[in-house]
Amino acid sequence: MGKPVCPTTSEPARISVELKRALEFYHGTVEDLIRELIRVLGVNETDRRALEIVLLEDEKSTTPGRLAEKLGLTAAGVTIMLNRLEKQGYIARTLHPTDRRRVIVVATELAAHRIQELVVPMIVESYKMLLSYYDTSELEIIADFLTRAGELQRIHRQRLRDVDPYSRP
Repeated sequence: MGKPVCPTTSEPARISVELKRALEFYHGTVEDLIRELIRVLGVNETDRRALEIVLLEDEKSTTPGRLAEKLGLTAAGVTIMLNRLEKQGYIARTLHPTDRRRVIVVATELAAHRIQELVVPMIVESYKMLLSYYDTSELEIIADFLTRAGELQRIHRQRLRDVDPYSRP
């Protein structure tokens, strides 16, 4: 016999609870995966995110200002971070080809190779698995959900950036 249904629990409420649990599980596993990637690459979280930003750009390059904006860092903070990444051989700084006053940050072959070696096989495996579980229309809904959830995260991040840090007790 099936599980008794609580008459006061509505279907949307049940789905909401399931979605909350699934998102918490997913978020935790992503954090665990990133923590291991950080360990293997020998970087911290901010440096990893900066590498991700640079590697995901169309030209595999960006500017220190763009990194500062995306990471919520000061110009000095970005400089310190870029010094660390440059020392590890993950990025290089060059002058902009047409505006010699601007600096361009590019990922090195070493960074691209290590990310290719570590991350790409996981992405390929994930896509193959998801494509075997879901049809095209379901994947479109999942992609839409993830895009909207990401947009909400950006909104929440901006709200937090506008909040002063708590004072120490």
